[in-house]
This record gives sequence, C-alpha cells and structure tokens, in this order.
Amino acid sequence: MSSWIRTHDCGKISLNDVGATVSLNGWINRYRNLGGLLFIDLRDRTGLVQVVFSPEQQPELFKIAETLRNEYVVTVKGQVQKRPETMLNPEMATGGVEVAATELVIVNTAKTPPLYVNKTAEEEETLRLRYRYLDLRRPEMQKKLALRHRIVKLIRDFLDTKGFWEIETPMLTRSTPEGARDFLVPSRVNPGQFYALPQSPQIFKQLLMVSGMEKYFQIARCFRDEDLRADRQPEFTQVDLEMSFVERETILSLMEEMMALLLKELKGIELPRPFPRLKYAEAMDRYGSDKPDTRFGLKLVEISELVTESEFTVFRNVLAQGGKVVAFNAPGCGQYTRRELDALSPLAAKYGAKGVAYFALAEGNVKSPIAKFFTQNQLEKVITKLDAKDGDLIIIIADQKPQQALTALGALRLEFGRRLNLIPENQYNLLWVVDFPLFEEDPTANRLVSVHHPF
Repeated sequence: MSSWIRTHDCGKISLNDVGATVSLNGWINRYRNLGGLLFIDLRDRTGLVQVVFSPEQQPELFKIAETLRNEYVVTVKGQVQKRPETMLNPEMATGGVEVAATELVIVNTAKTPPLYVNKTAEEEETLRLRYRYLDLRRPEMQKKLALRHRIVKLIRDFLDTKGFWEIETPMLTRSTPEGARDFLVPSRVNPGQFYALPQSPQIFKQLLMVSGMEKYFQIARCFRDEDLRADRQPEFTQVDLEMSFVERETILSLMEEMMALLLKELKGIELPRPFPRLKYAEAMDRYGSDKPDTRFGLKLVEISELVTESEFTVFRNVLAQGGKVVAFNAPGCGQYTRRELDALSPLAAKYGAKGVAYFALAEGNVKSPIAKFFTQNQLEKVITKLDAKDGDLIIIIADQKPQQALTALGALRLEFGRRLNLIPENQYNLLWVVDFPLFEEDPTANRLVSVHHPF
C-alpha cells in the first residue's frame, strides 16, 4: 500500500463520500465470507463501516482477505459506494454506504480474544479488568470515555468564562488528617521518611488563596486508603475549586449554573433552579443517606416511641441505650417468603446492622416472628404511622447507634426501590445537602474523625 495514512474515520463515512477513494485504519469487528463476496465491519473509535472484497474484481486481494479474523488490525484503501437497496442497514450510522476494497494491509493479527469485543459485556468483571485493553475497545466503554472527556471540557470552558485559573498542585505532600488513611510513598533520599499522596488539594489551594489567586480550579486526582465499597475508591477524580471573598450562596449559585449547563448540553434537560436544599439531619432521618435519592418514596420513619412499651427485649435494650428503631413500608411485598426476608440481613450487615425485623401484612393479619411481643394496639399504631395496607411489608432496623440504624435501613430502601422499579432512570433530582456535622466519634480509634470528606 502506498500509504497507511488515514483519510477518513470509519464511523463518519456518508453518502456525501460516494465515489471518493478512502484510506481507513481499524479493527475487524465482524467477518463474513459468503463465498461470492467477503464482508468485514471495520471499527475505529468513531464507529463501523462495511468493507467488501470481490473475488472477481480483486482475486489476489480476496485471498488475503480470507485470512482475516475478528480483532485483526488492518489498513484498507477503497472506493466508497452506495449499498444496494436490499443491503441497507438502518442500525448503522454508515448503513447506506460501503467501501469496495482495492488495497489491504494486515498490520497485526490477533488470537481468538477471551471476551467478545463486538458484544455487550456479559463476562465477569475480573476477566474484563484482566483484559482491560480489549474491554475498552467496546463501543459502550468508548462512549463513556468520550462522555467523560466532554464533561471535563465543558467544566473547563465554563470555569474559564467565570475567571478561574486551572493550577496543578503537588502529588507528593505531607500527611494531613482528612477523614481517611493516607497512601504513603517512601523517600529514597531520606530513608525512613515518607510522602503522602493527597486526599484532596486542600492545603495547597488555601495557599493559592493566600497568594492572591482568588479563583482556582483543577481536575484533581485524590487518593484515600480505605476499604473498598460501592461508594469508595482508593483513587478518584474530583472538580476542585476555591474562591476568595465570597459567601456560601456564591458557591452554591456557581455550582448550580455549572450543573444546569452540563445537563442541558449533555442530556438536553432544563434543570429548575435554585436546587432544593435538605439539611444533613433531615436527609439521614428520611432517607438514611447523606446523598439521598429523592426520585422515589419509601421514606424512613422512626417508630421508637411506638415500640418502647413492647415486650420485645431487643427493641427495649436498644432504646435504653439511646438508640433508635426505624422502619419503612415496602408496598405489595407482604408475600415475601421467609428465605427472601432472611436474605435482607446480609445486606444490612454490610452497614453494621445486627439484624432486620419485619411485619408482613396479609389478609388482615400481621405475620412476623416478633409479632407475639406486641399488643394489637401497638401493632396498629406502627401500621398507621407507616401508612401500611394489606399486602405490604414493614422493614425495621434497631440499633443503639442511631446513625448505623439509619444507614443500614437506607441501604435496604435503595434495594427495594430497585426491586420494585420505583427509580425512574431518566429523572434527575439534584439537591443540596447542607449543614453537615464536621466530626464524629470513632469508637475504634477513640478520637474524633471527619464525618465526611471535609472539603
């Protein structure tokens, strides 16, 4: 081939290019040998285009093409032509055209891949991570990376219009208390001494404010050595910014404007402003989370005062130690089997709960291993407080640590929201959670620690 230089992207060839000679680079996404003709779908990050090889017009080229397999890397030169009416593919952006190949170079062969690149991911995550370079070839993964790039660009452009400067801060720094353990890096030139990777750029951005920078931001890498959970990562990226001579309302208004811009540009959604605000204590009491999903109900209700006189010693002991008994109503779940109900306990245990109690309402009766410890009047008060009806299921968690009871029940609330299909996928309820407490007691370390990432 005279040149490997790409002239067109695979996913951008259109009817306007019919008759043009193009040079394409990419991976073979799909291979079909029909005897009379051989077709490949050539893939690059912009999409797919069909390439056709004819044994009559290019017999030698056809022989080479017969050796092709999925995920071979090739360079193809050919002429764009309109597809026959019977071969139009409305599911492809390039489904109205194809490239009649005149030259072919196999840049690299490939063994049979351990996962299907041209299919939606079905493999276990461990296999996908082991062959990450293959997983990232998938269109859905590349779309996510493209979306991330666009988000970052929109943020940078927006903050630039607001007078912010993007300034990088050091990655090797000293340890500062910020709510998690530090990752430590040993110093070669100072044996026995260590750098810490930043949990946030807080110290440095404060220095920038003292230095008169006034408006700073960066797309910052942060590192936190903590247990892996769904909402915890050892390293993550955050939009970090700082402003001088402002008040809280200035920051909130700026962030609302930025988020509204992102949703409008990326999703075409107009967000109502100002955003609702919810105090931290209210968020925990109602939703069991400091990042509540308000798109569905199943709000938590404290029933401590309704069960304090019951004969159930677990609840009474919890309340005697200053704890809480909280519950929510799962409508239509009263027919859950004992096995299904027992399966809730391991999920709650991940958040520190010692167990899950329940009242199942069926045919006018309350079914529960603990129902015998309550009078009919006590049960009716709980049912009324939860606005429960026949066929519903009341989920209850009690703990001497109120926060632990709320967090565990909040996790179950989200689980039932998913099970009952109550969470609308394309709805965005943005809100501010304000008035966070700064510290809480860590009984293990016997000291105060940050409730949340304080910055």
